[in-house]
Amino acid sequence: MAKKKKILKKQKKPWYRRFWPWVFITIIFILIICVPANIFEKIILLLGVAFIVWQNYKDDKDKVARIAKKNKAQCSLCRQSLKNSENYLLFKDSAYICKDCIAKYNFTKSINKAEIWASKHTINGLKKYINQGKNFDDISLEIDKQKEKEKAKKQAEKEKRKQEQAAIKAESVYYGGYYFDIDKRKIYANTAFHGIEFFVNADEITSYRVAEKGHDENKHHVFTRAAVGAIIAGPAGAVIAGTTGGKINEYIDELGVIINLTDGGNFEVSLLNSKNNKADGFLVKHAYSELNHVIAILDGWKATEKVVEDTKDSTDAPAEIRKYKQLMDDGIITKEEFEAKKKQLLGL
Repeated sequence: MAKKKKILKKQKKPWYRRFWPWVFITIIFILIICVPANIFEKIILLLGVAFIVWQNYKDDKDKVARIAKKNKAQCSLCRQSLKNSENYLLFKDSAYICKDCIAKYNFTKSINKAEIWASKHTINGLKKYINQGKNFDDISLEIDKQKEKEKAKKQAEKEKRKQEQAAIKAESVYYGGYYFDIDKRKIYANTAFHGIEFFVNADEITSYRVAEKGHDENKHHVFTRAAVGAIIAGPAGAVIAGTTGGKINEYIDELGVIINLTDGGNFEVSLLNSKNNKADGFLVKHAYSELNHVIAILDGWKATEKVVEDTKDSTDAPAEIRKYKQLMDDGIITKEEFEAKKKQLLGL
């Protein structure tokens, strides 16, 4: 028991570390009593005080436990007691080596690197190196080689990604923060942190709507117009015509295309987002020109899908006709019904 007391006394905190929590708690209690506050605010303060007391007690208890464990421990290599050792190295499996072994195996040359390595490895890992006649110089060399290898790998990946993004830029058209690859039927987002990233396929798009916000000359009236239309409905000109019927004295503040997806989500291709743009000014005209291009791309993708579907249907027509012919031969359908179905499948 006397031995344990000696250990605790040796690790005694300075006076300012021992008394500051109680000074702080006393001040808080005075504030709770004297300062007017509702019951909820006082409860919050009391909970804060309780947390500080608990944290301080927990830190002391954990530190005493670590000290006691270290004083009972032995060096895992030479079996020397660590009780009076000020320097030691702790491994992942809670094994220790003493200051003599630290010096013997050259851990002292880079103690920070040694501590990081030891925290990720067990004592058996170190013993394997020692059995091979190696010390921490060899381990450190392996660490540096691994870092160089990882650095080279990251650099190669970065260069590859850079080339991929350059290819996307070359093959795509850019509108409102998104790259549209017309031939590959893909939309890429231009993100702040990761650069150009794949966003959606054309097949995931169900419909779109044009959104326009603005105000009149005196700013007494704010207007919002939206032309809603599925991609399968009508040419782009019909959609645009529904949004450009404003007076010359109107100002356009926002203009974009909101694209709806099969999963129920949507995103906006914003082509104009600034105040006081005259409706007949250059910026608004340019934004509407880009809007026409975006909608032409979307309508073109949908038209291509329809051609593919029609081709598929026409390809399957002979098989369907044979199926209905068999039904007629079996007496399940009449000849008139077969002929009508045949004309329907052939598009006659």
